[in-house]
Amino acid sequence: MIFGESSLVLKHLKSGIKIHFNSFDALNGWKQEALPPVKVPAAAKWKFRSKPSQQVILDYDYTFTTPYSGSETIEIETEKCGREETSQRKCSLHWEDCEEKINLISLASKEPILFYDEVVLYEDELADNGVSLLTVKVRVMPSCWFLLLRFWLRVDGVLMRLRDTRMHCIFEVGENPIILRESCWREATFEALSAKGHPSDSAAYSDPCTISQWLPIIKHRTQKLKVPDNL
Repeated sequence: MIFGESSLVLKHLKSGIKIHFNSFDALNGWKQEALPPVKVPAAAKWKFRSKPSQQVILDYDYTFTTPYSGSETIEIETEKCGREETSQRKCSLHWEDCEEKINLISLASKEPILFYDEVVLYEDELADNGVSLLTVKVRVMPSCWFLLLRFWLRVDGVLMRLRDTRMHCIFEVGENPIILRESCWREATFEALSAKGHPSDSAAYSDPCTISQWLPIIKHRTQKLKVPDNL
């Protein structure tokens, strides 16, 4: 299920920089990464059915795993014939690798939440063999905003995969904002988790927030974006 009309947009009015999240760009990332298909126990039965017309051959990543971490656009307003017009161009903003970390403890403080929303970009039940879900959440407080883009995959009895992108922007008076972006990919097979004493029943893995610490990190990166005065 693709929610093509759903999106989340954050725009810095002074520079025209717009960071946004949508399902089609996320699926474009899935297509470009082109991971091999995850094998499920039923696949062997599909492959060796006697009638060729009944065979099911999975030759693509049906889990829709994506490396997507957001889209970037610059909007420049110009005046033409006495009317204001907005032109857009896609861009690659300059994200610098850094050692800084997003302070999740400070985010847990009891600061009033001025705005909160969660947007589902796409989801799939994998033919009743699990779940594939891409969502983005955002909350705005008086001192900052915080965003979580999460791809969550559970192929029952086989694999779990979690790809999180967090963004945090602290409001500084008189200064252009600095955005930290932290990407963390986690992944493990059910077999590996069971060997460490974790449950083997798929029903125990319904909440990615609960089990994220059980999944080993396979990729981690923190970057910083400083919004320039002008472009």
